[in-house]
Amino acid sequence: MKARLLNNKEEWKGSPESIPYRPNRKIIIGLLVLVGLGLSALGFVLWYVPTIGLKNLHPSLPYVFGVIVGGMLAVTLGGLVLMGVALIKGRIVVSSPAFRGVLIKLFLPLMMLVGGVAGIPRIRIEQAFIELNNRLVRETIRRRGRGLAPNRLVLLMPHCIQYDNCRIKVTREVRNCVGCGRCEIGDLIDVSDKYGVKLFVLTGGTVARRKLVEYRPDAVVAVACERDLTSGVQDAYPLPVIAVINKRPNGYCIETGVNIEDVKRALEDLLNPEPSPQAG
Repeated sequence: MKARLLNNKEEWKGSPESIPYRPNRKIIIGLLVLVGLGLSALGFVLWYVPTIGLKNLHPSLPYVFGVIVGGMLAVTLGGLVLMGVALIKGRIVVSSPAFRGVLIKLFLPLMMLVGGVAGIPRIRIEQAFIELNNRLVRETIRRRGRGLAPNRLVLLMPHCIQYDNCRIKVTREVRNCVGCGRCEIGDLIDVSDKYGVKLFVLTGGTVARRKLVEYRPDAVVAVACERDLTSGVQDAYPLPVIAVINKRPNGYCIETGVNIEDVKRALEDLLNPEPSPQAG
């Protein structure tokens, strides 16, 4: 890799358009409680209203219907409790792709809905979701007992990470980068070479999905803002994605950055996971 001409190590101080990544567990735990209460109320209504008519058909039908609704509610509330434990205690009790799918496909939309009603900023919910998703992915790999192959991983970066006035475009071929040091593309190429993983700089979600279809990796490390990462994790499921929040010293979508150590840590967790204490 060519020597860096500039050394850009300015500390990110944030911007009016961005919120530093400090996931608040209390927010998502509170949302889980509200979702649980809402689902409980809905379950009661779904049971109580039909029973008025079911009694006319057969006296036992309301109880049969109640068992069905109660069972579904118990499973749902159990999932909420497990996610709460994961956030409070840092202990992932269930780490299957199906459990992560329930979080992504069911609970996330519900939490967004409840959070909107409660006036909680969407970005705070997204940050908490990203933290929980990353924990689930890491624990799944640990319980697998072995790391993934480097050639089965991809690094996805947003095009806004590139120096804005750079005349060299790296979205088609990232190795066109000359390593001037004005952005972190050169450092990311070094990381790609060190770990032997594929690196792509993408112009949007459509291109990202096309790359995943083309290369069919076993896992992804993706860098973007909270909104794009949340939608990307949803779109990529069941593919495991470790999401890394970008730095936005100039706001969204212009000369963003990334903590290289966070990227390395994500790759290490996928390639060389520490043995899970529950594996034995």
